[in-house]
Amino acid sequence: MQVKIELVPGGTKPEKKTPGAAAYDCYARVDKILVAPAIIPLGFKIELPEGYHAEIVPRSSIGLMTTLRMANSVGIIDSDYRGEVGFIGESSLSEPIVIKKGDRIAQMLIKRDVDTELVVVEKLSSTERGEKGFGSTGK
Repeated sequence: MQVKIELVPGGTKPEKKTPGAAAYDCYARVDKILVAPAIIPLGFKIELPEGYHAEIVPRSSIGLMTTLRMANSVGIIDSDYRGEVGFIGESSLSEPIVIKKGDRIAQMLIKRDVDTELVVVEKLSSTERGEKGFGSTGK
């Protein structure tokens, strides 16, 4: 499958760094200093086929080595969106974090949409677990 991208001036094409990589590394298009949530432009637009979407998530090393966090956990890029893709980032501390143009800060996964229909019912089937959640299975 081919997916079209358009580079924004100053943007870098997302790329897979190893043959086994599941996601494309994405680069900051501009320098940015952040504490509060702000959009870091990633330098490209994408034309996804109908029935697909992209997910923008932080690179694993970002969570380990920096205070940069993604303010909305996962960014969803719908197949009909044609604007520049961005990363909504913030510092996990009250101290500013500096992002430099060209920093690999995110990764993009391209996924197929599952066509589903939500059906309202009077009652769901029961399970042994039931409504227990949020740590109910222990540490």
